[in-house]
Amino acid sequence: MQPNNSPAYLIIRQGYRWTDVFRLESGRPLIIGRASSNEIPVADERSSRRHAEIFFEEGSWKVRDLGSRNGTYVDGQRISEAKSLVAGNQITVAACRLTFAYSLDEVVPPLELDETAPQTTQHTQGEIPAITYRQSKSSILDPASHQLDIKSPSHSVAVPHRAFPAIATELLQLAFDVAREPNIQSACELALNRLMQSTGCKTGGILKLEPSPDEKDTTKTNPIGPPSCIVLAALQRNGKAYHPVADPLVTNVLRDNTAILAHNVHADSHLVGGQPASSNSMSSQASHVLTTTSVIVAPMRIGEQTIGMIHLYSRFGEPDLTPEHLEITLAVADVLAVSIDNLTRQQTLEVKLKSSRSRIVELEQQLGQSAEWIGPSAALRQVRDQAQRVGPTHATILIRGESGAGKELVARAIHDFSQRANGPFVAINCAALTSTLLESELFGHEKGSFTGAVERKIGKFEQADGGTIMLDELGEMSLEIQAKFLRVLEGKAFERVGGNKPIQVDVRVIAATNRDLEQAVREGLFRSDLYFRLRVIELRVPALRQRTEDILPLAEYFLAQFRSKSGHGPSGFTEQAQLAMQKYHWPGNVRELRNSVERAYVLATGPLAGPEDLALSYLQVPGQELPKPAPTTSNTYQEKTIDALEQEHIEATLVYTSGQKNRAAAILGIERSTLDRKLKRFQGP
Repeated sequence: MQPNNSPAYLIIRQGYRWTDVFRLESGRPLIIGRASSNEIPVADERSSRRHAEIFFEEGSWKVRDLGSRNGTYVDGQRISEAKSLVAGNQITVAACRLTFAYSLDEVVPPLELDETAPQTTQHTQGEIPAITYRQSKSSILDPASHQLDIKSPSHSVAVPHRAFPAIATELLQLAFDVAREPNIQSACELALNRLMQSTGCKTGGILKLEPSPDEKDTTKTNPIGPPSCIVLAALQRNGKAYHPVADPLVTNVLRDNTAILAHNVHADSHLVGGQPASSNSMSSQASHVLTTTSVIVAPMRIGEQTIGMIHLYSRFGEPDLTPEHLEITLAVADVLAVSIDNLTRQQTLEVKLKSSRSRIVELEQQLGQSAEWIGPSAALRQVRDQAQRVGPTHATILIRGESGAGKELVARAIHDFSQRANGPFVAINCAALTSTLLESELFGHEKGSFTGAVERKIGKFEQADGGTIMLDELGEMSLEIQAKFLRVLEGKAFERVGGNKPIQVDVRVIAATNRDLEQAVREGLFRSDLYFRLRVIELRVPALRQRTEDILPLAEYFLAQFRSKSGHGPSGFTEQAQLAMQKYHWPGNVRELRNSVERAYVLATGPLAGPEDLALSYLQVPGQELPKPAPTTSNTYQEKTIDALEQEHIEATLVYTSGQKNRAAAILGIERSTLDRKLKRFQGP
């Protein structure tokens, strides 16, 4: 038996649904019956006006029938005299079922109807639960789900007193207003303010659920304790502090996934709550516990997940919260939950979009694909003008130029200038793949079409549908792939590798190569029909050594990019380094220039990068001719020995290479060690 000063509760439910929680007081008996003046009114014709009484006597709680015509039942047995109650007893009065308990945590919502209950307690068809103080869904948003007869006066306790259309209009306006709020906090403050205006409640809060430390620890399979609550918004119209919801109520609401309305809760910290949100004062907490009379807690749910709660409570001197308030609060909770979920998704998308944009800019800068064309040369302006003219057309483009000269930059510019600018731009390097893999990359493959094809793959042509595809190093295609590629260029359908379904796409093709296609055609390595089909419009990208005016602006642009990432490094180049870059033949073109600048950025120890930091290569690329050094003799004959001519020529070559002995040796056609010996000999003993 529990001590006299321990709390006791009556948990009221209808069918599968809990409806209310009453806290029992030893000096205050409870009358159950049809009369509206009773502590627990039961709007059921089978209930007498004063049907049964629950009271405290001789150290225990008891129940007795008050002469009702249909009787009072305890655990399915009709009682004829006062009966002492123990935890878990089920009391049945007409359609109302009450569970007696000393702790809310001891009571678990029923999963099925109690078949031991007398037939008189079962609802007949069309009967409506009269006491709906605990429910899972608002009848304002979904009246059919509760089967409520709004017109029936006997069920007026179970439905809002105001007309549904008026409340629905308020909720619709609230949904629009909340949707316009820029963040979650302002949306919660707006919703809470409207809710308190509608209910007349003086104190309330909106809380977000956060997993407890035990729940965050994935090594624990059985977390202990309710999740913690973070206050998103709180209002106190009477000047007193707001106190968050009590853990037992949080646990019960989450366990049953329903909203709850509790009456007669003063002096019970299990139902009222803990520390105030704005103060840790024990006196403030005690005052709050003693003055609170009724509480509403409504879950905010997204599907089956509860993301937060709306918490309202009233104090002595304020009107008690009613079932109408529970209906409205639950409806606002559903509306606000959707808005919070949308705002959370929007904020997540904004963060991802900002990150993606930053990453795209970074990648474009890394790959030299910035929309800005760096360099004042006339050759570069001519290429840009050509790209701008051919962009709006639908013609196939063939871009020719040395490796690293910027062919992909030109292809992207053509795409941006075209009507397909909003479509995808897909680039593929044909030289990087074997014939089999290249066919799969271009046209895709079906699952199981070859070893390793574990799933269907969409090819580059399908990915570029409605946009542009760039085929770099087109001259490296095998003759078999060239034939299939020619069919696509002619506007015919293609099939995935291992498939038989024809696929038609709308793609503009831009081809790029650094090979001599004419020579490849003569040697039978490239199809002549494909050559003529590709060469509708031909653009030539000049090598970097053919536009020396662009070298220094490009170098400074790349150096600024590297410095922007770390904030340190050389701020420029010495005059010797600038002269070396302008005289260098750049076999790797813009790509090599960028790599050389990055090398100088990393290796330079002073404020300016020198020629030794650039470490320019002396490699000669096949098909490219090294620039010839300036002549060392004049038209007038001068008597000189061969040794003197050799020394003069070597010294002129070193001046031309800015003192780079490796490069000078390559130009002279001798080993570096031979050059060192000659220089030592020139210096004399």
